[in-house]
Amino acid sequence: MKTIFIKLFIAILLFVSCSKGKSDDQKGVGENYLSMKVNGVEWVADSEIFGAFHPQGYNKAILITGSKGPNNADEQAFSLHIYNTSGPGTYKFNYTNTDFSVMQIGNYTPKDFIIGGSFEFDADVIVTKASKDPDIVEATFSGTLKSNTSEVFYITEGKFYYHE
Repeated sequence: MKTIFIKLFIAILLFVSCSKGKSDDQKGVGENYLSMKVNGVEWVADSEIFGAFHPQGYNKAILITGSKGPNNADEQAFSLHIYNTSGPGTYKFNYTNTDFSVMQIGNYTPKDFIIGGSFEFDADVIVTKASKDPDIVEATFSGTLKSNTSEVFYITEGKFYYHE
């Protein structure tokens, strides 16, 4: 019995030492992800990452969403929705756009509970992939979001990838 345990332990040790993890430049490849910097601070979604191209119930829309933090009242939720779009391209819009496209983070802080959305935003988005069945959405983005307290937040290095 002791011999079996030792052999099993050695096998596990060899497997762990020989298996290689992803390097930093490989992380996120083939996996759904949403990341950005907010005022220079890294923000990475860790749940509810979702993308869709012309989903049922939406006419000509690209949806990009993701959440960060615990699944409770402290969870931060990011939304970037582009309406009246036929597919990949470069999009610039702000809070006055007539298509109601939006970029916002909900529950960012207790004080700044909404940044962007109806509190003003300017968004620059490049959608490089958008397809349906399966849904694949890939985009980069940046922008300026104003909060409910009128503080300005700068979004840089935004990256999104979703594959159903």
